[in-house]
Amino acid sequence: MAVNADAQTLDGTAIEAVVRASSLSQYPDCPRRWAARHLRGDVEAAGHTVRALPSSVGALVGSGTHAAVAHDLTHKMEHGDFGPWDEVEQRGIQEFDDRLGDEGVQWDQVTPTVSDGHQTVARLARTYRAQIGAILTPISVERRLTARHSTGITVSGQSDVTVIAPADLDDLKTGKNQTANQAQYGCYSMLQRSHGQPITGIVEDFARRVPLGKPQPPITRTRYDLSACERQAEVILQRLARDITEFRRTGNREVWLANPNSVLCGEKYCPAHGTNWCPYGRSR
Repeated sequence: MAVNADAQTLDGTAIEAVVRASSLSQYPDCPRRWAARHLRGDVEAAGHTVRALPSSVGALVGSGTHAAVAHDLTHKMEHGDFGPWDEVEQRGIQEFDDRLGDEGVQWDQVTPTVSDGHQTVARLARTYRAQIGAILTPISVERRLTARHSTGITVSGQSDVTVIAPADLDDLKTGKNQTANQAQYGCYSMLQRSHGQPITGIVEDFARRVPLGKPQPPITRTRYDLSACERQAEVILQRLARDITEFRRTGNREVWLANPNSVLCGEKYCPAHGTNWCPYGRSR
C-alpha cells in the first residue's frame, strides 16, 4: 500500500473518507451492506434510508473481552507480569455494560442474558491469559494507526498486540464461529510498515463463545500469509475508492453490488434490509 503517514492534506483527486481496517473483510460479502454500515452519511445524503440495528451480544462479548485482555497485557508490558485478576475482570464487564446502548441487544441461545455476558467475558479473558497471554512478550497493545492510501482514502486500524516473535502481530477474535479476516490483517501490516514498524507475521487467536454450561474450548491460533493478506487489502481499497467516487458522482445505489445470497442478508443483520437502499433482501 502506497501510504503517507504524515500527509496533512488531500489532493484534488483524493477520497474524503476514513475506512477502518476491521471493516475491509466485510466488503466482498456485500458491498451494499458495507456502504449502509460505514458510509451512512453519504447514503442518507443521497436520499436513501437505512435502519438502526441493536447491538449483537456477540459484539458486546467481543468488546468486553478485548478490553479485559488489553488491560491485562498492558500491565504485563509495563510491569513484566499480570496484575490483579479482579481488575481485569471488572474492566471487561464495564466495557460490556457501556456498550449495551439505547437500541437494545440481540441476545441469542449461547448468551441469553446480561449475567451470561458478564461470565462469558470473564471466562474468555481468563482463558486468553492462561493460554496466550502467558506466552506473549508485548511491545505494543491496542495502538491505533492512521495513514493515507494512494487512492486518498484514510485508513485507520487498531491492532490488539504486537509481540516479540521476533515481531508478530497477534489479533484476538471471539465468536460462535471463526471467520476470515485476511484483508483486515493485510491493512494492519501495511499500516505498521507505513509508520516504520514492519511486522514479520500475523497470528489470529480465536476464542469460541459457547454456552456457560459447556466446557470452554481452547483458543485456536491461526497464522496468516502476510503477502496474501496485503494483496487482499489492496484490492479491496482500490475497489472501495472506485465505488465511493462513482456513488458520490451519481448517487446511484446500484454502484454498490448487492448480495442477497449472503448469510447476513436479512432483517437481523443488515441495516439496509426493508429500506429504499436495498430492495433485494429476503425474509429468513
